[in-house]
Amino acid sequence: MTILTILYNSHNTSVALIKDRKILFAASNERYSRKKMDSGIPLKALKACLVQTRIKVSDIDEVVFVSDPFPKSFVEYFKFYALPFIKTKGKYLLWLKKPSKIIKALIYGSIIPVYIVKELYPLLRIKWELKGFKGKYFFVPHHMSHLYSAYYASGWKECLVACFEGAGLVDAVSIYHVKNNNWTRISGSSVPDSPGMFYALITSILGFKPLRHEGKITGLSAYGNPNKAYSFVKSLLSVDKGVLKVNYDLWLRTSTYYDVNKKLPENLRKFKREDLAAAFQKRLEVCVTEVVKYALKRYKVDKIALSGGVVANVKLNQRIHELAGIKEIYIHPGMGDEGLVLGAALYKADLFVKLKNLYLGSSYSDREVLKAIKKYGVSHKKIKNIEKEIARLIFEGKVVGRYLGKMEYGPRALGNRSILCEATDPTINATLNKKLKRTEFMPFAPVALKEFAHKCFKNLKGAEYTAGFMTITFDCTPYMKKKCPAVVHVDGTARPQIIEKSQNPSYYKILKEYYKLTSIPALINTSFNMHEEPIVCSPDDALRSFITGALDCLAIDNYLVWKE
Repeated sequence: MTILTILYNSHNTSVALIKDRKILFAASNERYSRKKMDSGIPLKALKACLVQTRIKVSDIDEVVFVSDPFPKSFVEYFKFYALPFIKTKGKYLLWLKKPSKIIKALIYGSIIPVYIVKELYPLLRIKWELKGFKGKYFFVPHHMSHLYSAYYASGWKECLVACFEGAGLVDAVSIYHVKNNNWTRISGSSVPDSPGMFYALITSILGFKPLRHEGKITGLSAYGNPNKAYSFVKSLLSVDKGVLKVNYDLWLRTSTYYDVNKKLPENLRKFKREDLAAAFQKRLEVCVTEVVKYALKRYKVDKIALSGGVVANVKLNQRIHELAGIKEIYIHPGMGDEGLVLGAALYKADLFVKLKNLYLGSSYSDREVLKAIKKYGVSHKKIKNIEKEIARLIFEGKVVGRYLGKMEYGPRALGNRSILCEATDPTINATLNKKLKRTEFMPFAPVALKEFAHKCFKNLKGAEYTAGFMTITFDCTPYMKKKCPAVVHVDGTARPQIIEKSQNPSYYKILKEYYKLTSIPALINTSFNMHEEPIVCSPDDALRSFITGALDCLAIDNYLVWKE
C-alpha cells in the first residue's frame, strides 16, 4: 500500500509518502520553493517526493488531502470566518472612522473568492498534476491530522492527546483520552477561542510577523517581568471547565487599533515590550496547563502527546512536562502545519511508529554535490574522516556548516542541515547573531551527547524521546551553565537536541571527537539558512548560503569547502 498525503491550504504546504508501512518522505514546499512559510500549491515538494522515493503516480494507491471535503468546508468557512469578520471587523473599523477599510473588509471577507482560491483551484491543480493516478482520494481534517501526528508517533497505545493551534478549519483546541485507538473527547474550543490567535496578537503588536515570529516572543519574554502587564493580558484569555476562552471583543479592539494606527493602544504604551511578551507567555502557560489539568482530573493517565502550532512554544511544553501527574511527554516534531501530512498518512496507514530520526526529505548524489561546488568556484577537499576534522575546526573557534544526506522533516535543523560551533563563550551569541543577521535576544540551542544529557539538563526523565527533536526546554544544571554558557538562556533554560549514535552516526561522531578534545559533550546547533529563508535543501542552496553568509567553512558530505 502506497499512500501520498498533500496539504494544499495552509501557511506551510507539505507532502508525505508512506509505502508498505514505512515513512519514505515528508517535507514542506518551502524547502524547494525557497519561500519561507510557503502557502502555495506544493507542486515542487510533490515532484521532489516522487523523485526521492522513485514512486510513479500510477503506483500510488491512495491520495489523502488534509482538508474537509466540499460542501462542509464551504459552510464552515462562511459560518466561522466570513460572517464574524464582516460583522465585528466592520464594527471596529466604523469605531475608528475608517470607512474605506470597511469596503476592504467586505471584499476580503467575501467567502466565495476566498474559497475558490484556497480550496477548489489547488485541489483541481494537484489532481491534474497526478494524471495517471488510478486509486482513491480521501480527505482527513486539518485539526484531526495534528492529533493523529501526536498519537501515532508517540509510542503509546494509551495517553492523553492534545492539539493547541491557531485554527484548523474551525477547531483550535482539542484534548482526548485515547486507548487502543478509541478516542474520547474531553474538551476543546473553536475560533475565535484560540490560543494561537491570542499569541499572534502579541507577535503582531510588537511588530513581528504572526505565524512566523512567535518564537521570538518566547525568547524575548525571558527578559521581562510578566506581572507588570498581567492584569490586562489576563482579561484576554481564560479557562472555564477545561474550555479555553478568548475575550474576542478586547482582542479585536486591540488588534484593529494596531492594524490601523501601526502603534500600541494607549493602555499598553506604558509597558516595555519585554514585559508585554512575558505577560502573554505567562498567561498562555497558565491557561494551557489548566486545560491539561482538567483532563488529568477526568482520566488518571500519566502520558501526554502534543501537536499544533502553539506547542512550538518550547517553554510552554516545559510547563506541561512539569505538571504533577505527567510522567512522560511527547511533542510531535512537526508540530505546526508542516506535520499535518505525516499525521494524515500515519492515520490512513494505521501505522504506530516511534520516530528514530527525522531525516525524511531529499538527498543528493555525490555528482550533484561536486557540480554545486564547482559552480561556485570554492576551494574544496575530500576528507576521509571528515567528522574528526569538523571537531578540530570547531575546537579552533571556527563556525562550520554541516550538510549531509537527507534533509530533516519539521522546523528544526538536526545535524544534516546545521551550523555548528563551540558553546563555551557566551559572547558568541552576539557575534553569531550579528553574522547570521538574526534577532539579538534569541538564544542558540545545544546538541548534546545522550550519555551526558542528565549531567547537563534537569528533569529529563520522561522526556528523553521528545528531547531528541528540540521541542522542549529544560532547566540547565550548574555544570551546563559553567561549561556551555552560550546555549543557556537568561532564564537558565536550554532547548536541546539529545543525540545518540543510532540516530545519526556522523553527527554523533562529531560530538564524540569534540569531547575527546575538550571533555565538553555539547555544541551550538542552529539552522543552516540565510536570514528569513527556509533551511537549506539542495547542495546549491548550501553553497549559495555559505558564499553569502558568515561561515568559516562548510562540510558538505565528505567534502570540506572554504573561501580563499
